[in-house]
Amino acid sequence: MEGKGANTMIHAVNLKTEYLLNPIGIDITSPRLMWNVANGIKQSAYVIQVVINGELAYTSEKIESDEMSARITTALKSRDIVSWQVKLYEESGEEGPWSEPAFFEMGLLQPADWKAKWIMGNYVHSKKKKVRYPVDCFKKEFEISGGIIKARLYITANGIYEAKLNGKRVGNQYFTPGSTNYDIRTHYQTFDVKDLLLDQNTMEIELGDGWYASKAGVFGGSKVFGYEPKLLAQLEITDEEGNIRTISSDNSFYWSNDGPICYADMKDGEIVEAWRKPSYSSLALVTTYKGVVCCSNNVPVVEKEQFKPAVIKTPDGQTVLDFKQNIAGYVEFFVKAPKGHKITMVMGETLNDEGNFTIKNISFDGEYTKSHLQKIEYICSGNGEEHYKPKFSIHGFQYALVQNWPGEVKSDNFTAIAVYSDMEVTAEFSCSDEGVNKIVENTLWSVKGNFLDVPTDCPTRERAAWTGDAQLFFDTGTIFMDQTAFYRKWMQDVCDEQAENGLVYNITPRVSNFRNSLSVEGSSGWGDAIVLIPYRYWKRYGDDSVMKEHYDSMVRWIEFCMTRLGKYNTFSFLKFPFSDKHRAYIVGKGRHFGEWSEPKGTEGKMALLYPRPEEASAYLAYSLICLSEMAQHLGKQKEADKYAEISQKIKEAYQHYFINKETMESERMAKLVRPIALDLVDDKTKKRLADKLVELARERKHKIGTGFLSTPFVLGILSDYGYTEDAWRMLTQPENPGWMYQVLNGATTMWENWTPDASLNHYSKGGCCEWLFSGLCGINTSGKMNHFVIKPTPCSELNHAKLAYLSVYGKVTSGWEISGQEVIYTIDVPGNCTADILLPDGNQYSVGTGTYQYISTKANSCRS
Repeated sequence: MEGKGANTMIHAVNLKTEYLLNPIGIDITSPRLMWNVANGIKQSAYVIQVVINGELAYTSEKIESDEMSARITTALKSRDIVSWQVKLYEESGEEGPWSEPAFFEMGLLQPADWKAKWIMGNYVHSKKKKVRYPVDCFKKEFEISGGIIKARLYITANGIYEAKLNGKRVGNQYFTPGSTNYDIRTHYQTFDVKDLLLDQNTMEIELGDGWYASKAGVFGGSKVFGYEPKLLAQLEITDEEGNIRTISSDNSFYWSNDGPICYADMKDGEIVEAWRKPSYSSLALVTTYKGVVCCSNNVPVVEKEQFKPAVIKTPDGQTVLDFKQNIAGYVEFFVKAPKGHKITMVMGETLNDEGNFTIKNISFDGEYTKSHLQKIEYICSGNGEEHYKPKFSIHGFQYALVQNWPGEVKSDNFTAIAVYSDMEVTAEFSCSDEGVNKIVENTLWSVKGNFLDVPTDCPTRERAAWTGDAQLFFDTGTIFMDQTAFYRKWMQDVCDEQAENGLVYNITPRVSNFRNSLSVEGSSGWGDAIVLIPYRYWKRYGDDSVMKEHYDSMVRWIEFCMTRLGKYNTFSFLKFPFSDKHRAYIVGKGRHFGEWSEPKGTEGKMALLYPRPEEASAYLAYSLICLSEMAQHLGKQKEADKYAEISQKIKEAYQHYFINKETMESERMAKLVRPIALDLVDDKTKKRLADKLVELARERKHKIGTGFLSTPFVLGILSDYGYTEDAWRMLTQPENPGWMYQVLNGATTMWENWTPDASLNHYSKGGCCEWLFSGLCGINTSGKMNHFVIKPTPCSELNHAKLAYLSVYGKVTSGWEISGQEVIYTIDVPGNCTADILLPDGNQYSVGTGTYQYISTKANSCRS
């Protein structure tokens, strides 16, 4: 076999700074510069050239390394604009050309850089905690004389802001400054506004409640972080002589709350009286903020795909827009009507069995005439054609109920816009089964619908960043999209909210103010995200920075969990005899979600009243061994040994109590999946459990039987133990419960439950795609730099399957096609990378960059 050689000179492509493309406003003081290799087999060395504020800062020595990243080696200051490029050398020593330059800009690195003051609305009396107020409107007018060479607006809020300069919107980011624990920190954005400035200028800023004070969570509590949204803005203008003029938020800003947006809630929607204009009749109040103001160093939230609707008349006579795709976003429209004419739109995910619009799956009362959930009320101004697009509210929907539209409802008047964090799609999957392709497409849309600055469970009823959902989907989601910067930011959110005793909350940032009273907090499999995501981040991206930054937080969580070892409450102590030596290594205390949302065999919601010693002990053993490996990597050998030893003792206790006749006769698939997936038993026992799993699958006619925690593993386990066709049948069987059942019933996203009785946009069950990517197509990252393990597993019920994955090291592709009695494998390894290729026929190859093709017999490749 021969790999394809380079036909042009080696050079660097896909240049990024800290995983971001030309970011403006970061505060990582020694940022990493990253690239991929094109037109080369092996990078043997590189040279970095760095220009700061237009002046050459340094050209590095020739650095002998195949690593595709380097750190800035000079001290950076606030506001520095840095341009950099890299030159690569081939293994033969051949020198390539300089790359195209990339750039980044530092934000404000010191608190003293902020001259602006926090401001808020000038309410005669302090805001009442239970009252929802209209959007705050701020204005500042100023003149500029002389030429401008640079202008930056640094801005943030407790709430959501939208800024305009001279009537034009600043930037393309939405729902800024994003979601976080506002008690601890808020993130600011940096915008280049040079082209928006004139001689006479007006800066206007609207401020809504946002995550800070809108309704949040399943119970819809509002004002979770506060009840007085506030704003911080600093405009810096540099003239041709280098002089800097600063326009800062203070009590010279005019304010009023009598603008058109009378009510704005991120979940509920907006009420707009379009004829209103803010009077700016008062001055802003100066206030304070005690948290940290910093950069998120994350991808922005932006507008993405757009959809035009089909207009339908439902059997009950209503007019409904069908956008054909369930999304998170909003609907913009154009309308012409007399002043005072009120249009109402309600967003929903589905039609009921009669074909009528409904929100019963996402609303407690199920009455769209009473509920204010995802509702827009727009009262027209009467000034010709009017344009409306929500500013402070985002909805989860495929359908929109339109009431009191003036005249005929036409498709051209409406556009649905998807809004989510600007993560690059990194997976291109296809196979010969269109239903499975649709499962993959639906999962991707659920990622898009739920990754808006934090990973939420659904964009409708809860919109909560559940830690368990994120950890169990991490390995799948990070193949679908580039989530490097996203998870780096969110792990800081998780650690910010960690309790003093080490407990990790199930939802973070929080969505209610009473969670400390919920004894289910710190649920095993949920709180473990604080360990498992940094661990998997390291393995996926070869990047140990997240584990380094949050190592102490991981230890605190583990130490908290170990306080539950050998402790039992009323419902559990009788199951574990006092005389048994293993009793001290079972987690018998606490309440846990366990195998949430099992289709059969679950004990229901009342199970939250009981401890879950099997699940809790399993996850503590697993998290301990992951933490041990990270500790060893970080040179903390004593701690690594300690955690490994405790993990082993928990495993022995787990085997003693939970691997028994009852397990082998269980009808709950999770009891068979978990010991294998979390490496809790020896190889012989794993094989017994896998054989029992396939037996149970066949008894169930391949209907899925796992809940949240085990679903991502079940297909891979079946396939790994020689039951690939059984895994395929489980994925594709058409009845409920199952993935294909959703597809056949019109799903365009993943559902929360196996039946459409809750959120219809919930990514977690899309964890099945991990098997398609890493099992069927066989692309795996090993944690070793620039290296892949490619282990495809053909399925006789498919003709072909292929995945192209744009990894941090470059695009790797693995595909196979069955032709007669042969299976043809085609594999692409990106520049400067190596791969171990393990084929089902037993042949193994260690290769470098290139395109490779292998042929084996179908009998040796397709296992059943």
